Amino acid sequence: MDSEVMREAEKTERKPGKVGNFFFCLGVVVAMVLLQFGVVVAGMIPVAVKIYLENKDSMTVYMEKYTEYISTSSLMTYLELIYVIVGITVAGIWYYFGYVRKAKKAGCYRSVWPALKRGKSVLFLLMGSLACFSVAALLQVGISLLFPGTAQALEENMDLMLGGDAFIGMMAVVLLAPIHEELVMRGIILQHSKRVHGIVGCMILSALLFGLFHMNIIQGVYVLPMGLFWAYVGYRYNSVVPCMICHMLNNLLGTVIGSLLDPFEYVIVYALMAVVFGAVTAVIGRKMEWKNAC
Repeated sequence: MDSEVMREAEKTERKPGKVGNFFFCLGVVVAMVLLQFGVVVAGMIPVAVKIYLENKDSMTVYMEKYTEYISTSSLMTYLELIYVIVGITVAGIWYYFGYVRKAKKAGCYRSVWPALKRGKSVLFLLMGSLACFSVAALLQVGISLLFPGTAQALEENMDLMLGGDAFIGMMAVVLLAPIHEELVMRGIILQHSKRVHGIVGCMILSALLFGLFHMNIIQGVYVLPMGLFWAYVGYRYNSVVPCMICHMLNNLLGTVIGSLLDPFEYVIVYALMAVVFGAVTAVIGRKMEWKNAC
């Protein structure tokens, strides 16, 4: 978007205060968490009722059967898929009509694709994603050592949510979840926050809320470097698309590299990756022109 046109268009709008912006953004996160909860509960109720009717004479047997079904079936995996599809629909409509359409009407919308085709952009996003992935792996190791019980619970929960069907789980984690989360975090939240904060404020707020969105201390901490970098990317390119690309790449790296190099066994490797890729990203970033920034 053209910065001058955008600033002129925003003069006619009432800008929110910092406190109001914070509660708006927090409300967006809460709304998405409630949406996930609603989809999961709605999907589990029919199963719970069916198993109860079959075992209503014994509550103990009912609980055993219900727990066994939830842990061995693909139900939670499919509910996760349904949730991200519903989330993409809701957040996508919100983002488009709340920000993209307004920018087009104001005449300051600019496609991000020409910028993404540049060699520097490709290298910047790739190196930045590798650096963030490495830092996140190191943080995961540290937090897991401090909270071993939480780490085990998180692993069990991830197996429950995504282990029922490998293909559906991969599609949800690598492809659809990044689209949904970026529409929310670097789409709705970042675009709304730009009216109040500069780049640093947007990065910090987006990263913190991104951590809160995951609702557990381990993910909440290790996603912070990703949230900071993706917010920087979204702010500079003024688009959610490069953030989605980085997010998908990160989740793919977590699936591929994470299965080959256990962070707990290859801490030094991840530390070297973080330093090298982080340095390369910083150098490239300083040479970028950021023509699409607002």
